[in-house]
Amino acid sequence: MDVTMVTTPGNGSCGIGTYARDLLDGIEHVNTETVHVPQDDRSIRRFVGLAVRALRTDSDIVHVQHEYGLFRREGSKYPGVMGLVFFPLLFLASSLRSGRVVVTMHSVLRPQPDESDFSVRLYLLLMHKLLAVGASHLVFLSPDCAGTFQEDIDLRPREFSVLSHGVKTDVPRVPQGVAKRRFGFDPDDVVVAIPGFMRPPKGHDVFIEVARQLPEYEFMVAGGARPKGEDFEFAERIRSEAPENVTVTGMLDDEDYWVALAAPDLALLPYRVVTQSGTFNSCASQGLGVLASDADYFTRIEAKWGAPETVDVTDTDAIVERVRTLLEDDARRRRLAEIMRQYRRANSFEQVGAEHQRIYRHVSNDTVAELDDRDAEPDPEPAARARAACSAQRSVTTD
Repeated sequence: MDVTMVTTPGNGSCGIGTYARDLLDGIEHVNTETVHVPQDDRSIRRFVGLAVRALRTDSDIVHVQHEYGLFRREGSKYPGVMGLVFFPLLFLASSLRSGRVVVTMHSVLRPQPDESDFSVRLYLLLMHKLLAVGASHLVFLSPDCAGTFQEDIDLRPREFSVLSHGVKTDVPRVPQGVAKRRFGFDPDDVVVAIPGFMRPPKGHDVFIEVARQLPEYEFMVAGGARPKGEDFEFAERIRSEAPENVTVTGMLDDEDYWVALAAPDLALLPYRVVTQSGTFNSCASQGLGVLASDADYFTRIEAKWGAPETVDVTDTDAIVERVRTLLEDDARRRRLAEIMRQYRRANSFEQVGAEHQRIYRHVSNDTVAELDDRDAEPDPEPAARARAACSAQRSVTTD
């Protein structure tokens, strides 16, 4: 079977591209070709060209990784508006050549009336309807994404799947002391990190405020932002406002990113908005314990696994106290780390790749009615030994 993946480059410059690269590494017995979404020239011509290049490969399936930002047009208030150029052309041409299109939704926007103009909400409804009608199958990376999408668009079970994001298992293993030295820390320093790309919804402002109130510890922002736009301006503000005990690494390549994730004693993810998190899964790759916000995505995983620990993201004092408590309790952090390793084994890219291969096969053979996602629930239940560890973790007071 031949599959063309439409995504950004997998060179560490974009999380979507890194995800797609790791996913393809986990899919066996499929011939794949990657077509890159334009990131610098967002003209109509370039997105028409993207559709043509995706179809020129003559694959059985074109698999598009969808994130609104990948299809944005500078200055437009409509998220992912260039999708109105790319997707109709892709769907029409694919149907004429009996091809199939799978679309993975990395997030789903459904703003409330007080959050966005009516025209933006109508546009998003029409865009989602276009994706539902045109795609042979939709993949959501969390139940939250699927639920939000289905608040407006009715999908039959055979039309979509909900899969785990996937956890990379074959990452470089670096001694913690070596990793700390790489980023200017002493091996005995206690380090808290927020890994990944810098964006306002991720709560880096909360992170540096926690650091300001805990000067006895070191904090690391392990990542940066693309060198233009709102995210870059936000990253520059965080860098300028960070206290002396905060190290901001800037953009990291793959090697340095995994070394950075080997350095911390704890990860802090004070996300205000999240529907799925590759950063959380990266922490699982390194067996790094996580304290996260009380967003639904994290609390759902915590309820099932016992990790991450979660805390009210609007209460900075509570976050500070929980960070201090965790850093003073080595046994508690070791339990968190062990659960993260169990989560890694259950949600590996090899497991997720096998589910994608199953979807490709049924989509290609027009047997999607046989897809039954009750057997492919994301974040599968931990095994008996893992459940025991989770129960022990939940018995610890976390308020």
